[in-house]
Amino acid sequence: MTTEGTRILRNGFYASIGFGVLAFQKVQIRRRELETNLKPQVDAVSRHLRVVTGHTAGGDKAPGR
Repeated sequence: MTTEGTRILRNGFYASIGFGVLAFQKVQIRRRELETNLKPQVDAVSRHLRVVTGHTAGGDKAPGR
């Protein structure tokens, strides 16, 4: 293989690695945004489940149960 061909392949390899890194970072950003947006809903469901099951935040049974 010629030096020019090697250079072209190397540059293509580096570019594909760079695009992979950028895609991974984009996924991480989306994951963090999703966590931030869903946290209030998850907390509300958790509180509701504690009420339904008769548990308080401290792990004790609710009064009257």
